[in-house]
Amino acid sequence: MEHRSMLLNILMVIGFFFIGSIILSIILGLLGGLLWLGIKILIPVAIAVWLVRMISGPSNSRRYY
Repeated sequence: MEHRSMLLNILMVIGFFFIGSIILSIILGLLGGLLWLGIKILIPVAIAVWLVRMISGPSNSRRYY
């Protein structure tokens, strides 16, 4: 069995938290980017489609070819 010194254990824990924080920062950055995309692009497009459908009225006479 291998025995590690207390200093090495402390440095390993600090390194684990440092690497974990970098990974968490990357993941949260990607999620923030997707949220920005949804708010800035997809929601206005959805509102525009909804307005066009509301203005054009119900179209019960669809043509199937």
